[in-house]
Amino acid sequence: MTRVKICGITRIEDALAAIEMGAHALGFVLEPSSPRYVGERGDLLQAIASLPPFVSTVAVYGIRGAGRGDWEEAVSATQAVEGESAKPLLRTLRLQSEADLARIAEAARHAAALVLDAFHPEQMGGTGQPVDWSLAAQVRELSPVPVILAGGLTPENVAEAAYVVRPYAVDVSSGVESEPGLKDHRKIEAFIRAVALI
Repeated sequence: MTRVKICGITRIEDALAAIEMGAHALGFVLEPSSPRYVGERGDLLQAIASLPPFVSTVAVYGIRGAGRGDWEEAVSATQAVEGESAKPLLRTLRLQSEADLARIAEAARHAAALVLDAFHPEQMGGTGQPVDWSLAAQVRELSPVPVILAGGLTPENVAEAAYVVRPYAVDVSSGVESEPGLKDHRKIEAFIRAVALI
């Protein structure tokens, strides 16, 4: 079964709708440069504690290095907001070309999973740009940890993307929005239904 993470949640009603429709995980962006930033939304962060059990909550952070294309710029860290003392670390590998295949082992070190997203020179994620699925499939074959596919996924293309890549999970943000940070509940439902058919 391919799992689903709905990322960029900014409203509790969107979180509850996503859970009701079958999302396995919810992402809350704590990167100030993002239009989905919730770092100062104490009400939303407190509401996380009231969410139903067995739904993973994920805090998304961006990490940038000094030089374009260096390792730190290509990685963002994601940690569980809730849970026991051990909080799994997910790392984002922003795919640009086959040269990125050489970085899989380094990206996967100390990570519970790799999130594959499209490279963008100015944004860390949530751009709506698709990943090269054939390249992502190669990463999945070579990765020592599970792969989560992100980048440009929509209700219309997620089934094909998941069929080609065979990821552990899919991660969507802009593909189920009416505008940045505002989720469209019908799109969330259509996205989760499409994944369920895989």
